[in-house]
Amino acid sequence: MTVAQAVQNRIRAMPEGQIFGYEVLPDYFSSPTAVVKAVNRLVKEQRLARFAKGKFYLPRKGALGPRKPADSELIRAFLYKNGRLRGYVTGQSLFNRLGLSTQVPRTVTVALNGGRQSRDFGTIKVQTVIARAPVTEDNVTLLQYLDVLKDIKGISDTTVDDALVTMNDLIAKLSVNDQRGLLALAEAYYTPQTKALLGLVYSNLKLALPEDFATSLNPTTVYKLGVDEKRWPHARMWNIR
Repeated sequence: MTVAQAVQNRIRAMPEGQIFGYEVLPDYFSSPTAVVKAVNRLVKEQRLARFAKGKFYLPRKGALGPRKPADSELIRAFLYKNGRLRGYVTGQSLFNRLGLSTQVPRTVTVALNGGRQSRDFGTIKVQTVIARAPVTEDNVTLLQYLDVLKDIKGISDTTVDDALVTMNDLIAKLSVNDQRGLLALAEAYYTPQTKALLGLVYSNLKLALPEDFATSLNPTTVYKLGVDEKRWPHARMWNIR
């Protein structure tokens, strides 16, 4: 079987609309030039569509002609590179998924181990921001929770108090190891306000905190977030108002 035949067979077995790169094709690492030529030929014959540099998909057939990949697949193409996770959804889309906001934004923000970019696909727009910490399969949820605390004043359709209640419940459900990991990521990569809010949640849940977690914050800095101190009796301990 030739390289071109192997490539065609592999692509034929793929679901329509799935975005992929050269690395998933047979013989790419042993015969990259032949694989690239085979793919380019399929694109020229309109049997394959180009999504971006080095990224392709098998067009889905619709009543009005070939259709683009589903929105979820477009987002997934940003999250993975060469089969490895490199980013996660953050911003208003994350807030909506966690039940913090009812708004379903057209623009999806993705935090990446990489540079900034923006692409408009018609149905959705994807913009990327630089992730504050290295992204791995194991820490995505933790980074998303910290992003919520970091951007808590910018969440639509909710108050800081209500958002804190949701985060309090989510953090309470984490394993002990993940709760420790959350603290470590906050200390290493996030803003003082994020750390103060995390300290408030941990105090509320009566979770253990490192001795130097509170002392690492500037004692003269006050975080004016409009919290209800009756609901959060430990707020003043963390200079949160």
